[in-house]
Amino acid sequence: MKIILTETIEKVGNAGQVINVKDGFARNYLLPQKLAILANIHNLKKIEQIQADAKAKADQKNAEYRSMADKISQLSACFSRRAEEDGRLFGSVAEIDIINYLSDNNINCQKNHIIMDKHIKTTGEYEVKIAFTSEITAMLKVKVEATI
Repeated sequence: MKIILTETIEKVGNAGQVINVKDGFARNYLLPQKLAILANIHNLKKIEQIQADAKAKADQKNAEYRSMADKISQLSACFSRRAEEDGRLFGSVAEIDIINYLSDNNINCQKNHIIMDKHIKTTGEYEVKIAFTSEITAMLKVKVEATI
């Protein structure tokens, strides 16, 4: 089925692009979510307007991401966890802990923005990368301390 994307979708295409997708994907996901419209003669005339709207939306989103990245770069998170004498934690510091810390500081971040190779399982100081887009990233300083 030929459709016109109204928003940029990762691994599918950019807004305003005419693509061919499977019928079920278009009918069950893209069209009901208003992420795409059918590629008919009437809608093909709207492509320029769709692209302009998508660019404006993306610019606004990028401005929000830049301001959040600036705030994150100035923060330093400190987590206290139970640990053994050698510094190994009984639990770990995971993405959800960082999301909760950021939300306490009025920064709305999603789990897929946080880039961690593995959860933090020892005490010490770390840097966690937060990537909003491929160009807009921030490093959050994380300190993990042992509690008794």
